[in-house]
Amino acid sequence: MNSRSKLLATGLILILLSAGLSYAYLSLRTPADLDKPDEQFPDLSDRLEYEGNASSYGLHQASIDPVNPAKIRSFTEIIYRTVYECGHEETNRIPAPAEMIGLSRDDLAKQIEGWTITEFSESQVVFFQKRQGMSPSCLKTMHIGEKDGWVTVFYGTPDNRCRPKSATRIKVSDLPPRELDDLNTGIPVSGEEELLHILEALASWTDG
Repeated sequence: MNSRSKLLATGLILILLSAGLSYAYLSLRTPADLDKPDEQFPDLSDRLEYEGNASSYGLHQASIDPVNPAKIRSFTEIIYRTVYECGHEETNRIPAPAEMIGLSRDDLAKQIEGWTITEFSESQVVFFQKRQGMSPSCLKTMHIGEKDGWVTVFYGTPDNRCRPKSATRIKVSDLPPRELDDLNTGIPVSGEEELLHILEALASWTDG
């Protein structure tokens, strides 16, 4: 056999061996393995879809995270509302004191007693409280009016009448029209001396 024939025979043997090895490899793989993509060429579509979904999920989570609770700032207005037994209300407004700045609603509720927080925001905080007795403004003011047909002295102002202070024996029906109009409107007085002077003037119109 010449050299050319030997080369052809060798090539034929190599081809047969390669075909046999390929057949053996394919025979050993299961149908499930055949459906899997080759490892050296991974399918990136699933990974890209996952990463995209993960990014969207992160943005969604960020959008639903609860916001930080409101806190008292240096510009916050503090309002104290007090309703007294007489039915009148006193309202005081002050800038936020230094010791309140930075407190949340829960923090503030732990530090106050006797007050209820009815409104809490960074612009204003409202405290509410009920108290017995009359309001300070009612106790400091008084006026003359009518009750049950008698001239009566009231706490408070004509526009903000409070409970009666004392009743007189002056009949409203004995007063002339001008004094009646003043009485119906309410006659404010600044003190005991002025009160006595006005009552004496009204008493002078009675039948005695």
